[in-house]
Parts: sequence; structure tokens; C-alpha cells
Amino acid sequence: DWFRTLSEMKGAAMKLGQLASQYADVLPPGLAGPLARLQRDAEARPYAEMKQVLDAQWSAPQWAMVRPLQPTALAAASIGQVHRTQLVDGREVVVKIRYPGVADSVDEDVLALGRLLRMGKLLPLDGKALDGLLDEVRARFKEETDYTRELAYLQAMTAHAAWPGVRYPVPVPALCTEGVLVTEWAPADSIETALDYAPEVRDQIGARLLGWLLQQVLVSGWVHADPHPGNFGFHADGGITVYDFGCVREVSEAHRVQMRRITGAVRGQDWTALHEAVHALGGLGRAADDAQARSALLDAMRPHYQALAAVGTDRLFAERPFDFGDARLMDDTRRVARQELVRWLRDYRPIPPLAFVGRALSGHYWMLRRLGARIDVPAVLDTIALPGY
Repeated sequence: DWFRTLSEMKGAAMKLGQLASQYADVLPPGLAGPLARLQRDAEARPYAEMKQVLDAQWSAPQWAMVRPLQPTALAAASIGQVHRTQLVDGREVVVKIRYPGVADSVDEDVLALGRLLRMGKLLPLDGKALDGLLDEVRARFKEETDYTRELAYLQAMTAHAAWPGVRYPVPVPALCTEGVLVTEWAPADSIETALDYAPEVRDQIGARLLGWLLQQVLVSGWVHADPHPGNFGFHADGGITVYDFGCVREVSEAHRVQMRRITGAVRGQDWTALHEAVHALGGLGRAADDAQARSALLDAMRPHYQALAAVGTDRLFAERPFDFGDARLMDDTRRVARQELVRWLRDYRPIPPLAFVGRALSGHYWMLRRLGARIDVPAVLDTIALPGY
């Protein structure tokens, strides 16, 4: 079946299946559940196989910089796995090694998965919209298999996406290659351990996560778009360590302007401004090029926007703090979306450059929900300097 096929795929194909699971909020439970299972980590490969990759990537002088690696992987995912070691200067480091063949399989995997998505009709998208989404995913995952690019993204996030209490690993550029990324060891607690922190610490972590995310999406434009809980470490002092920078999306200023407009429109319940911002982003379908048709669609959609806001965003702004552990937010939003919006899906289309922004927003919501964080959302927004907001 389609789920078994996804599970057996490696590299870009399996990660694309994971991305598809972000649509779980509006998909039937029978489909959403199996897709969510794709979030599990891949099985680690034998160290002997990974050492062959290192031998091909590292020169003798680079090998001379490190002590023997621990043969048991610290972590494994769909594109590579991580091993610990020490540098000869005494620094503890982690070495992320790309699986052999992954970089060469991206095009083939995305084509195969595109066929699977079409045959199974797994996403509520027409052919053109799905092609645009697949093109964006292909480009992003080709980047993700290039660890020299990940090094550049880590350095860019460190320079442009600083946030109080959020820490980034320190890279070791002399040992980084296309297939190997080395950073200093930056231990932190897992989200499972963080669940035992005092409520006020989890609230602090949640507020930091939310502020950090919104600053990326709305201001800096550098977005960490792989918000799997395994890519984050937590500290009892309320701090956060961020890992894995293979999927970082640079969002244009033009897109950020419209997302700031959407943020202000939702907060102020200005549905005309919301509708026009979605249009400016390219999110309207057949009504996009006709002002009269856009106006008619807005008139038809206004009560649906209001109904969705009443159970979703209105609560985020009105309840101070808002309890992200309250499942009713997502449950009610799902219910209303199915009742109010599903029949209008053909009037909208996905915005491929923002596909991974949606992934970031969705993934962070689920982390906040799991932490049970209570956050004053307007206060967090007000700490961010939003140009033109």
C-alpha cells in the first residue's frame, strides 16, 4: 500500500512523506494517522558503511584532526546519521555523515512520490499546484543533502536569527565537506525530559520558541524549517539549543511584508486585508486575476473566515496566557475547517515558496502543545519589531 511504499523509501522521498503529514489537520483521520507515523527516525546504518563515506570525504590531514569516532550512532534520520568523537585539541564534537547515494536519488524519489501522491489522491491539490509544491520540495531537499550548504545556513542563522535564550552549535569548518558536517558537542535535554520541568520553565521555553519563530518568519527571513522535536534540545534554565540546519528557508522581503499584513489582519479581524494579502502572495486560484471575482469570493468567504477565527486565532489573542496544551484549539479548528473551508479549496492554491514556512508553523505548534506551554501571544508579538505592522 502507499504507506508501506513511503516507509520503505529513503532520502527525499521519505522526508516528502513527512512533509505531507503537515496536511493532517484537514485530512481524514484514517489518512492523517498513518502519515504521522512517518515522523519516526530512520534506522542507523553500520559504522563500517559510514566510514567509507568519511574516507571519501576527508583527507589525511583532516583525519589527523580527530580521534576515533564512536561506532554507535548518536542519532539517525532519513538523510544521514550522527556519531560522537573528540578533536585532538580536546573539543567534543559530533560528526553528521550523509548516507551514500542519497544526493543522487532526490530527483528519482520525488518523481516516484509525486506519482504516489497523484494515484492515491493524498493531498487536496490539483495537478499544477502539486507540481509547484514538488518543485519546491525537490529544490529544498537537494539543498538539504549538501552539508556545505547546511554549514552556511548554520552560520546565517547564527548571524541573522539570534534570539534571547536560543543557542546554536559551533561548527568546525575545517572538517565540513559536502557529505560531512562537524559541530561542537552541544548537549541538551530531549523534549521528553523537558516535560518534567516546572510549568513556569516550560512556559518560558514556549514563549522563546514562539518569539524565535515569529522573528524568523516576519522579520529576519531566515527560517529553520525542520521543526521535528529531535532537532531541538532544552535546558532547565529555560534555554533552547537548535540542531540540524539542512532545511533553512530564506523568505523574501516581499513575502514577509504580506505575512506581516496577514498577522495584523488576523489580529484586527480585517478580512479584506487578509484576503488581499493572500492574493498578493499568489494564494488565490481562479479568482486571482479578476478584481470582481476576488471581491465576490471575499463576500462568500467572510463568514467562514470569521467562523475559523472564532475557534482559533481569536482565542490566541484573547486568552492571556493561552494554554497551548488545550487540544480544543486544533480540534475545533479542524472541525470548522472541514465544515466551512473544504468546499472552497479549489478557489485557493498553495504558495510553493512558503511551503516550508507552513511546515515550521505547524511543527512549532505541536511542540508547544506537547510542552503544554502557556503563552501571552500578543505580548510575544509586541516584543518583535515588525516593520509596517
